[in-house]
Amino acid sequence: MRYLVYLNIAYKRGIRDPEGEAIQREIFERRGVSAEVRAGKCLIVAVEAATPEEAGERALKLAWDLRLGNPNVHVVEVVKVEHA
Repeated sequence: MRYLVYLNIAYKRGIRDPEGEAIQREIFERRGVSAEVRAGKCLIVAVEAATPEEAGERALKLAWDLRLGNPNVHVVEVVKVEHA
């Protein structure tokens, strides 16, 4: 079965996030809204797997094997899995 796996790749807590800081400063703070903003990227990966859990595991392994994130500074997590 084919699944779409939504992966979020973002900086780990404690690692400076210049894009998130800019969004926080230029969009939220200018409007008087107090919010912490962390930026990341969402990738949608289509994979073949027997179950949604297997699809998530497979996509996560691919992300790390292909170095889509740096393990020293990024967290890569499965946000959602759905049928393609």
